[in-house]
Amino acid sequence: MADKEITKLRELAQLDVDAIGLYEAALERINVPLIRERLSEFRVEHQRHVEDLNTAIVRLGGTELPSSPDLKGTVLRGFTSVTSMMGNHAALLGMMGNEELTNKSYESALKVDWATDLGAVIEKNRGDEKRHLAWIKQALKDKYWEVGASAHTHF
Repeated sequence: MADKEITKLRELAQLDVDAIGLYEAALERINVPLIRERLSEFRVEHQRHVEDLNTAIVRLGGTELPSSPDLKGTVLRGFTSVTSMMGNHAALLGMMGNEELTNKSYESALKVDWATDLGAVIEKNRGDEKRHLAWIKQALKDKYWEVGASAHTHF
């Protein structure tokens, strides 16, 4: 069972590594302070996910996942860079797609019968992902990049 668990944890960690790159690409283009601040916070949370998942992988006897995107992550980062050039709205749409994928992957991972401590790590990360997606959807709905965006500080 440890091999299956290690494989699943590595898949989740890779998604988070790729997400870090996508957030960095979007942050290079976004010019609204509130959006930049929140996306920066989300990027840091993805970094914590990778660290926590790597700790679990090593504990199960696996090797730590490097902090570099795989081919899919590299392609997605390029796509995010290009769409982000089209403005804040396009950048957020790209990030929403990424967070939807990450949410689905964490949801799927929660169906595995994990040891309690591993399940808690995955559940915590899943909670972060849900919050990221909800905030991005709200930002898109309320058009945080338009005048008055500074009023939208909490979610």
